[in-house]
Amino acid sequence: MNKENKYNGIKAGVWYTIGNMLIKGIPFLTIPLFTRLLTTDDFGIYNTYISYENILSIAIGLGISGSIKVAKFDFKENFDRYVSSVFQLLLMVGGGGLLLINTIFTLIDFSNVWMSTLVLNLLVIQSIASAIYGIMGCKYVIEGQYVQNLVIAFVMTGINVGTSIFLCFFFLSGDRSTARITGTAVGTICVAIYILFLQSRKAKLKRYKAANKYALRLGMPLLPHQFSVSLLSQCDKIMIQAMVGNSEAGIYGLAVNITMVLSVIMTSIDNAWTPWFYSLLGKKDYKTLIRKNNLLIIFFMYISCVFLLIGPDIIHIMTESDYWDSIYAFIPLTIAVFLNFMYIFSVGVEYFMKKTGYISVTTLMCMTANIIFNYFMIKKFGYIAAAYATCISKLLLFILHYIRCKKLLTEKVISLKYLLGTLLIVCITGSCTALFINYLLIRYLIIAAITLTIIIISKKSGILDKFIKKSLL
Repeated sequence: MNKENKYNGIKAGVWYTIGNMLIKGIPFLTIPLFTRLLTTDDFGIYNTYISYENILSIAIGLGISGSIKVAKFDFKENFDRYVSSVFQLLLMVGGGGLLLINTIFTLIDFSNVWMSTLVLNLLVIQSIASAIYGIMGCKYVIEGQYVQNLVIAFVMTGINVGTSIFLCFFFLSGDRSTARITGTAVGTICVAIYILFLQSRKAKLKRYKAANKYALRLGMPLLPHQFSVSLLSQCDKIMIQAMVGNSEAGIYGLAVNITMVLSVIMTSIDNAWTPWFYSLLGKKDYKTLIRKNNLLIIFFMYISCVFLLIGPDIIHIMTESDYWDSIYAFIPLTIAVFLNFMYIFSVGVEYFMKKTGYISVTTLMCMTANIIFNYFMIKKFGYIAAAYATCISKLLLFILHYIRCKKLLTEKVISLKYLLGTLLIVCITGSCTALFINYLLIRYLIIAAITLTIIIISKKSGILDKFIKKSLL
């Protein structure tokens, strides 16, 4: 990579991770508060709302966020005009969706479910705001403006948590699930308004025909993929609520919330790595790619193993006993996050070569498989089985993307041995966690053994010293 390129992939990755962990730490540290303010039923309703919001924001976003990274290079000096134009497009789509959903809501009796008129409108407006935030986030990533991205995310998270706590204690103390939902929506909406204001100063929010046409042409094929990814992540909670109950959805949702810490690290790495990954692919520097990718795989394996082994203690300390069964969902869900990490390299190649159609088809297939697995496994084994269904689906996703990547690019950019070897270690660690849930000392001795092994190997190869220098200096 050119030494004059200020966007250092490893350095950005470290600071993305540190910043996102600090941001995620705010809602994470409030888990003890919200699990005491909200019953497992309330927590289940809130998590189901978030699931619907994630899915709807994808539909409103039209897959356009996936076009941002490529549009930066194709539109060049008109890039800000491009972003403003697609914002205006999303506002129109979202406004139409708001009108349509409210019309449908008046024709159907929802008196026996948790969805009120207030919650419905918050759901749609927050989804529009999330779509806008998602596009701006992609813009910041491709421009290397990770500080701005983290500041906006930090403000949004702060408003989210602060408003939720305020409403829980005061105005909506008798309906705390709605209080939590409202607080979350307010944070996202405020940030979206600020983003629109900020972007309008660079380029007016007006229609740019070439931009909209380009965004829809590149984004729409991605829509089934993004929609399927969202369903793949969210259908567990929706199906558990529908098939078992709000309380079980709340317990399962807590496990998902805990594993989100690991997901944030994964997303941070992916966001920081993408520009460098594309740059090396463009230069056809495959030797550097595979060496750096293998280092990344080992790093994330270590983080995943440590996270698995301390997870039971996090749940025991931060929640009441009503939520402790979430540990049994936490273990397979953490392994699922690692499986998710395994396929981002292959998907990166597909994005780079603009083969987005296959990404959509593959994800759609795995999403369908996940729903089928969920239905039969929840019915036969209970709601915890949904976590294992997620693991199976994520493994299938990795296999299909890896096969496609090998067909698109004959040169080797990732090591299958590294991927499968680290997956085996993570699975063994997960088994040890399940076996020694009540044996804290044994689990922490395993962490020490894994850490010591990696340090010794890294020291001998000189990898550790190079990583520290490039990351922090």
